[in-house]
Amino acid sequence: MKKILLISNYVFHYRQKVYNYFADRFMQDGYEFHVLSNEFQNAGYDFKFTAHTLPMSARGYETVIRKLKPAVVIVFLHLKDKIQIPIIHYCKRKKIPVVFWNKGVSDQDPHNPVKNMLYHHIHNCCDALITYTPEMTENFQKKNRHKLFIAYNTVDCSDIDRSKYNKQTIRRKYGIKEKKVVLYISRLKKNKRIEILLNALADMPDVAVVVMGAGITPALKEMFDSVSNLYYMGTKYGEEGTEIWAMGDIFSIPVNVGLGINEAIFWNMPVVTMQEFQPPEIYYLKEGKTGFIAKNEEDYKQKLLYLLQNDDVLQKMRKECQKEYEEEVTIDKMYQGFISAIQYCRGI
Repeated sequence: MKKILLISNYVFHYRQKVYNYFADRFMQDGYEFHVLSNEFQNAGYDFKFTAHTLPMSARGYETVIRKLKPAVVIVFLHLKDKIQIPIIHYCKRKKIPVVFWNKGVSDQDPHNPVKNMLYHHIHNCCDALITYTPEMTENFQKKNRHKLFIAYNTVDCSDIDRSKYNKQTIRRKYGIKEKKVVLYISRLKKNKRIEILLNALADMPDVAVVVMGAGITPALKEMFDSVSNLYYMGTKYGEEGTEIWAMGDIFSIPVNVGLGINEAIFWNMPVVTMQEFQPPEIYYLKEGKTGFIAKNEEDYKQKLLYLLQNDDVLQKMRKECQKEYEEEVTIDKMYQGFISAIQYCRGI
């Protein structure tokens, strides 16, 4: 059976679930799926793909490629991963088709001429390109768009049966007494500005703010301990993590909402965020339908309160989330982008 090798940097738990799904689908399409990385997050998942863990070095990774003899190599690395271009060139010398999976430019520094020169070189070298959303096509030169494929970036929720979760039962389990729950599920990184959410809804009657993710600071812990409607759940994966998702009414990360938007839409939760830096997944937030992008902090608070206080609007937006998930956010849509790119560069 032919092999697909994906080369990645640190593999987070949510990517592991995606790659497990890919492993099953690739097998159906006649491929073994292998993932080579310097580290996999320990989240308790059993891998369906074959994992290779090796310190990041061009020579070491070339050795793995030489032994595996993959039909296609998928490169999913950052520019700062200096092995990227040597690995691509090595594959080209060995006549192994290469698929480059990326946003096309640096989202933090999109107009940097040096970075763009390197990206363009990579785009030119690779046999096929994959990006996250249709809007990101503009990040690639026109001459390379014929080999560009859209794999709608998402998480894998295909194994979750939403109907078996009861919000009220879960809320009682975790001691949450308020009528509405606003979820923040992500790492508590400074650039996500969680304090805007906490300050907006602290001491708000009948509204619980439930936070799950790593990275709590002493100042944040003090706030959770002192404000009765703020709940910090720590870091949870698997069934416990799913329970936290199932209890929510609204999902909100003030800035840099990330892949949380995908899972929120799966759970039919409108998303409220702000007009600051946002990653490609903001594509799934359809203004006024699946959520709101607020203009500033005051507008952000008002958008949250509007949804919390208007059940008819909330229910209408929940239906829009369900529609959006089925049309664009499913893991199958992501896989179709990958298999199309692989078939293209193999001439199938």
